[in-house]
Amino acid sequence: MNKLLERFQKFKAREKFLLIAALVVVLYMGIDKIAIAPFFKSIRETNERLETQRKLLGKYRSFIANKKYYENRLNELEQYYAKLQEKILIEETEDLASAKLQEIINNLATQNGLVVARSTALKKEVLNKKPYLIALSINFEVNDLNSSQKLQRFLFDIEYNNDKLLFIDNLRIKTLGLNTVKGVTISSTLTAIAAIARKS
Repeated sequence: MNKLLERFQKFKAREKFLLIAALVVVLYMGIDKIAIAPFFKSIRETNERLETQRKLLGKYRSFIANKKYYENRLNELEQYYAKLQEKILIEETEDLASAKLQEIINNLATQNGLVVARSTALKKEVLNKKPYLIALSINFEVNDLNSSQKLQRFLFDIEYNNDKLLFIDNLRIKTLGLNTVKGVTISSTLTAIAAIARKS
């Protein structure tokens, strides 16, 4: 240490000044890196956290102030969901849902004085995984239709079915002659939404 002081004493005044200035700058940079910069960074982060929490608190206060509205909205959604559930097929498996859809089309045909000649299950389309919802379709055919009013009532009962939500698509009508109604064949695709408990 004494040797360093002796060397320092030998320096000229300008060199002493520059050395002291350099030491002060190095010392400041060290203090800045160790204490000052982290301190200001901590203050900035704390301010950002406080601002985020202030905004969240504002949202929570808004939710609390509108609690009645959200409760009413939730009740409406629950009632809507319950009504919607009544309109979809709820079965254990896809095969049972397909059989149920075939039963529905047979019942609608029978109540309108028609007979389904054949019905075939088509590929399903997955709409949602949890809960597992699918769009289930079948092709069906009705032969020997002898009344346009029966057809009209049959199609009306499918489209405006009060029990289940049904969609009819690809309706094709074939006749045996130009002016005859007897012997008309209709074929179409019927689709319903199904909730399946167990995936096949």
